[in-house]
Amino acid sequence: MKHNISIQEMDEPTRQIYDVLIYAFNFFNKKLFADSLPKCIITFHRQRKVMGYAAFDRWTDKSGDKVNEIAVNPEYFMHYPLIEIFQTICHEMVHIWQICYGTPSRRGYHNKEWAKKMRSIGLIPSSTGQPGGAETGEYMMDYILLEGEFHEACQELAGTGFDFPWVDAFPMFRLERPILAYTSNEESVELQRNFYPKAYKHERTLPITADDNTLEGFIDETQATVGNAAEHLDALYGELPEYQSTKPPLRSGKTKYTCRGCGINAWGKPNLKLACLECNLELINID
Repeated sequence: MKHNISIQEMDEPTRQIYDVLIYAFNFFNKKLFADSLPKCIITFHRQRKVMGYAAFDRWTDKSGDKVNEIAVNPEYFMHYPLIEIFQTICHEMVHIWQICYGTPSRRGYHNKEWAKKMRSIGLIPSSTGQPGGAETGEYMMDYILLEGEFHEACQELAGTGFDFPWVDAFPMFRLERPILAYTSNEESVELQRNFYPKAYKHERTLPITADDNTLEGFIDETQATVGNAAEHLDALYGELPEYQSTKPPLRSGKTKYTCRGCGINAWGKPNLKLACLECNLELINID
């Protein structure tokens, strides 16, 4: 990996992990935003079901100067594809771009301006994470445009040997599945670990059996269905949870709830229906 400071020569874990995050931010700032984004503070958070968020003017110094914050969840680093971590970082960088150069909507809402900027860097906003989802709304995912600048930048960054020197000891578990990008015609294409497309030769029927728990023999480098890979994945995994924490269960009898907008927390009995009046959002259960 190309660093001015060798990761291997640094013996402080905090510097090692944050140096990598800063490197990623600076790399995507240059490649996708023409170095237009201001410096920010990058932190970790552990909100359940939230891979990242952006907070504006969240930090200040003694002189009153303020900087923005981007937070990423390290529980996803071990089992989730690296390109999805990059998606999270760039998704939040678009929020930073909008607060600096655009007009954000109310807190937590992804508007048309944000969606247009996402498209311009090669990430297509979608409420489902696949073609066909809504492009604006409260909770928004995105998918990779195969011909987009984001995908090209990720290929370049992967070529440097980029990786995280430390990962969470209790990561979110994720079922093994292909990494997908989509063409401008919304056809799904499987990517290799270096984010380059695998070879597609012809269509075939992909068998789904009750005891399938991996994709070995299911989709390979020479035979797959262009445009239908996502549908087969939905058929195979549709009834299974997207994630599962490996953390030991909490012993407390109370359940923690949090607002995905402002991050305010509340504790109470399981299965309560709580809402944040400021953000007009339902609090989610993060225990």
